[in-house]
Amino acid sequence: QKTYADRLLDGKYQIIDRLGVGGMGEIFKVRHIHLNELRVIKIMRPNIAQDDQGLQRFLQEARTSTMIKHKNLAMLYDFAQLEDGSYYMVWEFIDGTNIQKWIADNGPMPARLTVEISVQALNGLDHLHSMGLIHRDISPENIMLSQDHHGKLLVKVIDFGIAKQLAEGEGGQGLTQTGMFLGKLKYASPEQAGFLKEGEHLDPRSDLYSFGIVLYEMLAGRAPFQATNPHGYILKHVTEKPAPIAESNPAVKVPANLESIVVRSLEKNREVRHASAAAFAQSLEA
Repeated sequence: QKTYADRLLDGKYQIIDRLGVGGMGEIFKVRHIHLNELRVIKIMRPNIAQDDQGLQRFLQEARTSTMIKHKNLAMLYDFAQLEDGSYYMVWEFIDGTNIQKWIADNGPMPARLTVEISVQALNGLDHLHSMGLIHRDISPENIMLSQDHHGKLLVKVIDFGIAKQLAEGEGGQGLTQTGMFLGKLKYASPEQAGFLKEGEHLDPRSDLYSFGIVLYEMLAGRAPFQATNPHGYILKHVTEKPAPIAESNPAVKVPANLESIVVRSLEKNREVRHASAAAFAQSLEA
């Protein structure tokens, strides 16, 4: 779409590059012309914002997200509406790679590095959960590996589930109807796949399961469940036990105590998983 390319966004953001385009809208790398800082802007198509109840919840989550400040969570600087009615979010630009790219380039991750990354990511998630938010969309692409100003590894969780809310509507159940593509279903919790009893709702433990899938993938170099259609993924998340890592990838050696933490995070019944992201991080640190 050329609309945004030749003028400043909101009078102050110069577009440098289009990073992505999807059903939700477009993502740009921009420069704040007054501060000379790089940022990332996500513009969401106006038609997404039609459903009123969904919109209200979306606005509420966006407002909450702009209050979140934690070193392991991407900063959401601003959230507003353009003249054409589309909403946009201004996120910090994180210089680095993500877990998905890291694995594609290097294969499975050493256990020590995996634990270090996981503890940081879970600390970020714990903060998000303490603000009453659920990420809902944890995947290896949404966990960035960067550096702090001392050159030490700094992990940042990006893209808290705000943008996705709109597409899913109430309850976050509309996974398949909205054509939620396979990449995301690969990391969906059994709850997100519809495995909830009457009156139950999604809670932060859904994120712990999704993170468990990422954790397994970091160690094994591949996710525990592979499928070719949405139904296949849903079935596996709800009914299938993940194979031992040594079976998924005979080339890697994972300490038994680490693997048992991974297995616990992948329990179908959320009551059996860690009670919180903080508890999950603590067991990894130990």
